[in-house]
Amino acid sequence: MNPGFQTATDEPAGWDNAGQIRCEPAWSGYRVILVGEVDLTLADRWEPVFAMLADADPADVTIDLSAATFIDSSVLGAFVRLHRTVSGRGGETTLTGADGPVARTISLAGIDRVIPMVPVSET
Repeated sequence: MNPGFQTATDEPAGWDNAGQIRCEPAWSGYRVILVGEVDLTLADRWEPVFAMLADADPADVTIDLSAATFIDSSVLGAFVRLHRTVSGRGGETTLTGADGPVARTISLAGIDRVIPMVPVSET
């Protein structure tokens, strides 16, 4: 079930590298995992993943931020665009695992009022 972009199962190592994005099948759609510092300089990596997820079936997308140490406003904008597309076709976008500076960035921007944030145990 590889929609044409790198998944966690395609690459056996490197989960602790900074500035990475992974995507893998999940029970109701896809799980996107952001690792390390993810910002505009990495848009060439995350924009294609988010664009493909906008058209992917099944519909739901969970964004796992438990390994992210930093995200900037460009990433938040991508989250909102993805959320609008996914919800427009009847799916659900969920954020999970955010804490520390990442959770604060999401909260300050008000993204948590637009995209549901749930504990990792619920995803």
